[in-house]
Parts: sequence; C-alpha cells; structure tokens
Amino acid sequence: MMTPKVITATQKQLWAHLLCSECEGRLNKFGETPVLKLLDTGAGFRLLNWMEMALELKIERGTVSFSGSAMGVDTDALAHFGLGILWKGGVHKWTTVEGQTTSVELEPFEESIRTYLLGETGFPRGVYVLVGACEDKGSRGMVFAPSLVKESQNRMFSILVRGIWFHIITDMGASPGMKKLCCVQSDKKVLHMEDCSSRFFHAGRHIHKTARIASNLKRL
Repeated sequence: MMTPKVITATQKQLWAHLLCSECEGRLNKFGETPVLKLLDTGAGFRLLNWMEMALELKIERGTVSFSGSAMGVDTDALAHFGLGILWKGGVHKWTTVEGQTTSVELEPFEESIRTYLLGETGFPRGVYVLVGACEDKGSRGMVFAPSLVKESQNRMFSILVRGIWFHIITDMGASPGMKKLCCVQSDKKVLHMEDCSSRFFHAGRHIHKTARIASNLKRL
C-alpha cells in the first residue's frame, strides 16, 4: 500500500459498513464479477491478451485503440465497475494506514452516478469513462484509489486496478470529442492499450517525496 505517509506491505483491505446487501449485490453483479475476470490475476491478463490478438482501430501517441464490441468485451460492466469505485470514494472517507484517509469530491455528479449504479437512470450526462489496459508490469501489479488528476484540462479522476487504468471525466463542459473515447458512449465501445509506466512512475515519485518505507519492505 502506497500513501503519502508510508509505503508498506499489508494484507489489509479498505472496507466500511457502507451499503446494504442489495446494493452490494448490484455492484458485484453488474461490475465486479465480470471485470475481475479481465484483470491481471498474476496468472494471466485476459483483457490485454484479447487486445494483442485483435485488429486495432487506430494508433496515436503510443496508445492503441480497439473496438470493445468487436472483441466481445462487456464495456458497460467496465464503466459500472469504475464508477462504482469512484462513487464509493466520494461518499465515504476510507481509512488506509496510520490514521490516513482517502476520498474524492464528486458534486454535482454524485447523485446521477448513484442512480445510474442503481439502474434507475441511464448513463450520467457529463460523465465519460476511458479504459486502458496497461502493458507494463508495474501497473499490472498495483491498485490506486480514486484521485483527482490536477493537471487535466477537464475534471478527471484516475483509478488503477491490476493493469486496468480508468480515467473518469465528470465535466459538463468537456469537449464533445470525449464521447468518442468513452467505453460506453463511443460507437464501437472503444478501449485502449498503452504502456502506463511513465504515469505509474510519476505517481510513485510523487509519493516517495513524503513517504517513508516501512520495515517490512526494507527486509525484502
């Protein structure tokens, strides 16, 4: 676990008594169960493997784009999974280690994301979910909690889960071109493949400026 205060090895998971069993069941059924099959499990990375065998739509600045629908990928599940993590990050302060907490501010999109996750409304307006499979090994072994990307032109949040990097834009003023990059709203349900190592190391260097390395890692 990497935080601005400490970098440590731990089996601790972030959890809280937050949702009822019915809501947890929805998040599990429509996002977590299908997406966990696509992540890098250590024994294989199904989403990346499919991309390596598929025909690309385009290659631009080191990013290769594919048609999720042509590959048979459930991109709705990817969006539901990413927005589920983001929404939970916005409605609760999650305790990490040594009393630190993590959360994000989602207003004015918190309610529209909530009703989408419940199946009461369609995909929220002003929200775009960009999904990338990472080729580098570093990103495939890590999980980053939702965080605001401060250098982005749009209000964008970043989430990394075992090789799948979600960039979620919540901005009514975002360029219409974002729709073409979204895994739900684009015509071909676009997904992306890239080497995420520079982004991964950038995040790591930022944390290393303030964090100490715990003794359980120094012994390894």
